[in-house]
Order: sequence, then structure tokens, then C-alpha cells
Amino acid sequence: MESNIRTKTTSDSYCNEFDIVYSLPQLKKCPIEVTFKIIGKRWTALILREMFKGNKQFNRILENIGGITSKVFTERMKELQELGIVKRVLVSESPVRIIYELTPLGEELRPILLVAAAFSMKHLPKEVFKDGKPYAINLSAKPYVR
Repeated sequence: MESNIRTKTTSDSYCNEFDIVYSLPQLKKCPIEVTFKIIGKRWTALILREMFKGNKQFNRILENIGGITSKVFTERMKELQELGIVKRVLVSESPVRIIYELTPLGEELRPILLVAAAFSMKHLPKEVFKDGKPYAINLSAKPYVR
């Protein structure tokens, strides 16, 4: 059975994962840059953090992110919906109650954000922690797998 996903390996010489990714002739843009263009946009990582923590309501997410306006929050949520990362769900019509949920695509960002958090906690503790001391978390236990 033939798969639509192409794989590239090498047996002749040393080759790391980046060599494999960046040697693909079909590559149009840097895939790392494309990902970080999405999650690196102001407020987006914080919105996703709140959603990964289980917050789904507009006001709950908004109040947990200091400094974001409801207009900007709405714009970011629309962008995330257009990308298929978040979906808007009508819970009830009277009164109108809407929640936001991560899609399966959105859930795939969980390990990326956890690794980013672990990196900062370990290597940038003065930016992250009040006491400036590093803290390492063990992601090999895969706490993000449900």
C-alpha cells in the first residue's frame, strides 16, 4: 500500500532530522517559521495556554490574560478558527452561550507549547520565575497524553 506521506532517509551518510526536512525539493517556506508565525503572534500563545488549561468561555479566557482587549481577542480567535485550530461552539441559544474548543489540529500544538515552556523554565529562569531559579519538568512522562 502506498502512502501519501513521503519519507526521506539516508543510509550512506550521517543525516539529522533538519537535513531531512530542509532537503525536500517541495519546500516553499521554512516550516518552523510558518509554525511560529502562527503561535508567535501576540496573545496567541496565551490564548492557547488558557484553552489547554481547560478554559473555554470568552470571558474566562479574557480575564486570565491581562492586557488583551476583547477586540484583539476576538480577532485572534477568528484567526485560530480560520486555521482550524479552534472551533466556536454554540452551547445554547437562549440565552446565547458560546464556548471555544481546540480541534484535533489545535491539540497537536500541546507538545510544542509544553516543550517551549520547559525550555524557558530550565534555561531562562530569571525571566520566568520570581526567584530566578531554574526548574526542570519531565516531559518524557508525556503528561499531555490523555
